[in-house]
Amino acid sequence: MKQIGFFEIKDKDLGGRIGKLYTPHGVLETPALLPVIDVVRQEVPIEEIEKAGFRAVITNAYLLWKRLRKEALERGVHGVLGFNGIIMTDSGAYQILEYGDIEIKPKEVIEFEKAIGSDIAVILDIPTGNARDRKQAEYSVQETLRRAQEAVHQIDADKRVWVLPVQGGPFRDLVEKSAKESARLPYYQLYALGSPTVLLERYDYPTLLDMLFTARTNLPLTKPLHLFGAGHPMVIPFAVALGADMFDSASYILYARDNRYMTLRRTYRLEELEEFPCSCPVCTKHTPKELLEMPKAERTRLLALHNLYVLRQAINEVKTAIREGRLWELLEEKSRAHPSLAKAFANFRHYVEFLEKVSPRIKSNKAKGIFLYGPESLFNPRIKYHYNSILTRYRPRKRGTLVLLPIDPDAKPFTNSTIYREIRKMFNEHNAHIVGYIQYIGIIPEELAETYPLSQFEANIYPYEEVISKTAKIVEDYITRNKATYNKIVIVVCKGMQPNNAVSRAIIDRLSEKGLPVEIFEKDCNKKS
Repeated sequence: MKQIGFFEIKDKDLGGRIGKLYTPHGVLETPALLPVIDVVRQEVPIEEIEKAGFRAVITNAYLLWKRLRKEALERGVHGVLGFNGIIMTDSGAYQILEYGDIEIKPKEVIEFEKAIGSDIAVILDIPTGNARDRKQAEYSVQETLRRAQEAVHQIDADKRVWVLPVQGGPFRDLVEKSAKESARLPYYQLYALGSPTVLLERYDYPTLLDMLFTARTNLPLTKPLHLFGAGHPMVIPFAVALGADMFDSASYILYARDNRYMTLRRTYRLEELEEFPCSCPVCTKHTPKELLEMPKAERTRLLALHNLYVLRQAINEVKTAIREGRLWELLEEKSRAHPSLAKAFANFRHYVEFLEKVSPRIKSNKAKGIFLYGPESLFNPRIKYHYNSILTRYRPRKRGTLVLLPIDPDAKPFTNSTIYREIRKMFNEHNAHIVGYIQYIGIIPEELAETYPLSQFEANIYPYEEVISKTAKIVEDYITRNKATYNKIVIVVCKGMQPNNAVSRAIIDRLSEKGLPVEIFEKDCNKKS
């Protein structure tokens, strides 16, 4: 067993990591979602939560202290909950947010969490709360940091994982300050970003993800990051991609009490459904009508259990995407589920530099072909890495004629295509260097045609203006950088290959504007290779 609090990263893609966090009650694999357990009112038995695949939960230390103090001190938090898995305890900050103050003091919370045997324990922070109140945000940052510094000599980092919350709300400068100063404090093995609830209620995903990006880029990447209260499957993939490793939420039960039914893409009112779009144990045994006719307590329990299965599915879906190196593609798919997600994903282009640094370039034997859907695919870090490599690291060896050849997206590698063989034969005597061009990827020199991912992609070649313009710009940049290598430039225009003709025209226009002499070679192309 490794040291308590050790975080071992096993796989990664973009900012997302599959990791192992070592705790007193076992190893927590991340990304992970911890269902909130109400110590007094828990409609779903914890045994059923465990059967649904959850090996870690979170409960409220302050409520235990207030309502079940004697029992908790005698039996420990695991005994009270009847759960032998990993238990994280929040400190009561949510109650501060709701009621303005609580009776317990920061030092008392820490001693209580130690006494009841929490595996992961949170100090008593001050949540930012109102998303528009900067003075409150400044206070929450300063007071939380003061309490964290004060707690350094009290926490027992060798016996449990201690959590330091990062505050600041939507004020990115305050989040940055909170994260940087938090990172300087010793003994905290896990950080948490607080106060996302108001933003989630408003579907303000762009602001939430900006907060998360700011926190993650100012905290040590070697330590995991928890996102408080963000337990809807719609936001989980985006948060993981920016470096969130853990989540907690009571959404599964809160939604169920209100007859709300989760799916990966949206939430339904139970009354809206004629059938269930799900095959979990709840949905295969019951119909919406049957649930509506049940007593409220039983309906709530079953709906909550279904919601838990959906949350687990969301986590597993993200893990699979990380292992396959498809997390960016998953975000593109999910961004169409809600306009706010589309807007949030559009902002990912501002995060690309960070994502390029932390994301592996190749997933070894797990590498999968890249799916290119539309304009946002231009910012896929693997595509961006190809652009940068071609323009900064690659140098053509041949001197002579540059032949720009449109690539049939169904013929990969393009050097196996009929048109390539014909062009190679035609221009062979000119000491030609054939460079393919295609939307999204830009250019593919013939000698690199079989390297990853230049023949491992599937592309939507609809002529998006942004995609065509970017492709033409890459070709222009390549020629500008290497014009001394070539004594002539020939661009092949294939009459039978649409919409590459739009790309060809854009390239010709760009090169003409730059005054670069180009010969146009038109050819009837047989699309079959």
